[in-house]
Amino acid sequence: MNPAKEEGLSMLKPTELARAAAGAIVYTPGAAPGAILAAFAERIKQRGWRVGGLIQRTVRDGEGRKLGMELVALDTGEVIPIGQALGQGAAGDACAVDPAALAEASGALRRAIAARVDLLVVNKFSYHERDGGGFAQELLAAMAEGIPVLTAVQAELIEEWWRFCGGQCCLLAPDEVALWRWWGPRRIYQDLAQGVGEGSARRVVIGLNWTLVEGPDGVGVAQTPARDTAGCYGKLDAGTYSGRPLRDLAAMIDGWNPFATAIAMAAANAYYNRFDLVGDERNGLDMVPAGGRVVVVGAFPGIAERVRGCHVIERAPKADEYPERAAEWLIPGADAVVTTGSSLANGSLPRLVELAQGGLMTLVGPSVPLSPRLFDHGLGVLSGFVAEDVEGLVRSICEAGAGGAIKRFGRQVSLIAPRV
Repeated sequence: MNPAKEEGLSMLKPTELARAAAGAIVYTPGAAPGAILAAFAERIKQRGWRVGGLIQRTVRDGEGRKLGMELVALDTGEVIPIGQALGQGAAGDACAVDPAALAEASGALRRAIAARVDLLVVNKFSYHERDGGGFAQELLAAMAEGIPVLTAVQAELIEEWWRFCGGQCCLLAPDEVALWRWWGPRRIYQDLAQGVGEGSARRVVIGLNWTLVEGPDGVGVAQTPARDTAGCYGKLDAGTYSGRPLRDLAAMIDGWNPFATAIAMAAANAYYNRFDLVGDERNGLDMVPAGGRVVVVGAFPGIAERVRGCHVIERAPKADEYPERAAEWLIPGADAVVTTGSSLANGSLPRLVELAQGGLMTLVGPSVPLSPRLFDHGLGVLSGFVAEDVEGLVRSICEAGAGGAIKRFGRQVSLIAPRV
């Protein structure tokens, strides 16, 4: 019996269980949050997410004088003028905006809510919304539906915004890093899957220790879950994976079945870890900066000598290691965090990313997807595996090869985020 169905969760995926709090960029009078919102919305759309809502723009003449304001619908591109330049002596946000124009523009928000977009962008929370007008009803409706909402709020309206959304919100700095920290961690899996392009699986192998997917331009591996692990049940459609598009296999990445997750991870890696991929040849463990507090999630062989003074977190900790629950207080404030690629497969990576908050985060292991997409989610170094001898790798996996056994059939490649 599928455990998800037993619990009545058959329509949900694990990464959908946590409802995201609304995000609000905090800005000061005179700042222009619209440009930040527009850039982020466009970036998300390019990554395959469905985005709806409204962005505000100020219309100026050739000399920079304000002529008016307009809203742009993100789904259709329709431009709706909502006001004009304030006259001398006019004060307050409400004086500049035409309520009838706002009512017309609200149709873009209602369309997005009806379509259950992945992200609803609302140009700002202003005095109109505070008083129950403007886009207040659309904001509340989206939150009630569990649709992620991103808006902007003036610093002087923070308390009103907090009451408006019942405290279920995240206040964000006006920069892209802050936006990704809000948006990203719970969406790492879907983002990876959406980045997988053309190509089909030539071969799928599930070995005792490793699962392999061979694509047209690369081979990906992921750790095979232990058969007696809770919730680890067989696949009734076994034998149907070879020949399917890599993108379809990768889409299983945030499902309930651990075997399907392993296949999905391997399929994503078959796309990202291409035969021709080049990068730094060092192991990510050798790139951890000296000094500072380093937390390592997973007992890498010889890690105590390799990264001296590190704090090691392990599921079955030894005398000098910490249990998993210690991550909640060890990782925040750490200068560097290193974790195994298996943290992706077992679902723990999003929480580790949330805890790291600015420390250099390194993902190491044969199952690491070498995709720059992960940089936006807070990863700084990706250290993974690119296959070279495919037939030798397949034989090793079929014969229960462990991590050390399969490494000789490929090469180490590390990618480093531009900000590092």
